[in-house]
Amino acid sequence: MLVVSDTFSYQGVNNSAMKTFIINLASSTERRAMISAQCHKAGIAYEFIDAVNGKALSEKEISQHTRPVNYAFKPGEIGCALSHINIYRKMVDENIAQALILEDDALLTEQLPEILNSPALQLPENSPVLVLLSQVNKYVNKVVAPVTPAASLYPVHSATTSHAYVINLDAARRLLKLLYPVWMAADKWCLFEELGAFRLLAVCPAPVLLHEVAQQTTIQQIDDVENHDRKKRQIWDRLMTMRPVKAKLRHRYRRAVVPLLHPIVDVKGRLNRSSH
Repeated sequence: MLVVSDTFSYQGVNNSAMKTFIINLASSTERRAMISAQCHKAGIAYEFIDAVNGKALSEKEISQHTRPVNYAFKPGEIGCALSHINIYRKMVDENIAQALILEDDALLTEQLPEILNSPALQLPENSPVLVLLSQVNKYVNKVVAPVTPAASLYPVHSATTSHAYVINLDAARRLLKLLYPVWMAADKWCLFEELGAFRLLAVCPAPVLLHEVAQQTTIQQIDDVENHDRKKRQIWDRLMTMRPVKAKLRHRYRRAVVPLLHPIVDVKGRLNRSSH
């Protein structure tokens, strides 16, 4: 199922341990051109990984690649999840120490090359770590490490996008085991951390934003929003009930204890307030 498309090599970003993979539907040629131009400008070597088109999967294939209780039940969500899982599998099969994973709707800022070259982004080999480069909803205001004079690593309190992150091999191995067959959307990062997949951090301010093309989603539009949301809530509640006790305790600690120990920065709320 993994398809590697064209590649581009350049030595602008010097973190030699890091590969860059860009998820892109083969039919989305405009997006491919836009993200290619951004990577060229930033000096980032990359490989395109053809995204799994969930709409093209047969019922048999969907059954093969998903679990009976699946929160990511829309074909587009299945395809998105499988696309990320395929990269985790590639990392494991090829023993890739760490990777920058981008989706084709990412908007790279000028700060990204410096951040990728920072020692803070050279992830450890002996423990699972995932670093979000996208904008998080909330982060814990406790600096883990400086990245550049203007950015630092922080623990994540809430985040839900998957268009830009750095992951090491240990975390990829754990996510591959945890998430396949598909049962959850690709970007439920805090849940995955609570399930023991990795330590979740984020670079703040975010060096990768969402391009305006992200508003034209390639996932899937919803016809009956009310029934869709009801089904989502029912499946979510069932899956949360099935979590191991350790995961439930980690979730309670994140929500109830961490805010007592450290301030929580509400990035999304702050942006919403500034836009009004």
